[in-house]
Amino acid sequence: MPRIVGGTAKGRKLKQPAGDVRPATSRMRQALFDYLGDLIESAHMLDLYSGSGGLGFEALSRGAKSVWFVDLSVQAIKTVKENGEILGMSSQMTCILKDVFRFLRWYDPALNGMFDIIMASPPYKISEPNRLLTEIADSGVLKEGGIVCLEYARHTAEPSHPAFVLDRKKVYGETVVDLYDYVQPSVGIAQNDTE
Repeated sequence: MPRIVGGTAKGRKLKQPAGDVRPATSRMRQALFDYLGDLIESAHMLDLYSGSGGLGFEALSRGAKSVWFVDLSVQAIKTVKENGEILGMSSQMTCILKDVFRFLRWYDPALNGMFDIIMASPPYKISEPNRLLTEIADSGVLKEGGIVCLEYARHTAEPSHPAFVLDRKKVYGETVVDLYDYVQPSVGIAQNDTE
């Protein structure tokens, strides 16, 4: 059973939905959030393919202002709501039962505002990560200077899009976690680490 690894809810357990869910490891979450540091404070975050909501709840525990959780699984969204109640974070969260790509086309930033950080752990499909960056860029849901954290399988071709610059890449066994800045620079510098 996954646990919150930092912040006000550190050590609290999260319920896990049944089925094919791939929760981020504690080690991965610790490294990711330590790297993001103060950027989490007061951030509005979007947790795509949320599963149990581990990434979103980690962000709320560390001071994020709000998190939208999006997943196509009824069981996942039910579990996220239960975890929110257990942690006392329900007032800071919005749960959306919808396909991620449909959500990105449906969401209206003019009505609901833009996000500072997007975290996504899509199914390990070959085309999914690249398509996801494109849809995020086209949707207008991310603020300029915002961050996308994207998890994908190591054998997948590295995603790329001209609106994003790779800031950091970490490899955890068969899993890759990329951090992208939403800007349109002519040159990007990536820090590559393999563990």
